[in-house]
Amino acid sequence: MSTKTSTYEGLKAFLTGLGRSKPAALAFIAGYEQWPEAAQREIERRATAFLAQLPDEEVAAIARREVNLQEIAWQVQVHIAEE
Repeated sequence: MSTKTSTYEGLKAFLTGLGRSKPAALAFIAGYEQWPEAAQREIERRATAFLAQLPDEEVAAIARREVNLQEIAWQVQVHIAEE
């Protein structure tokens, strides 16, 4: 077990509440062995969720690599920092 486990008090509190209200859900969480993979998929989902808010043309341009989203985001960060 990682030494960082003891530092995640918010997660422990959440699981405690879940376990008290839904013991079967906590038992599932405790027995499920694929959490790192599931968390990676969730990171990818969160990283791309905003794409649904963009117009189709912009999403397509990103997919075709005509637009470098990372580069534009860096440019925007610099612009905001300079304001």
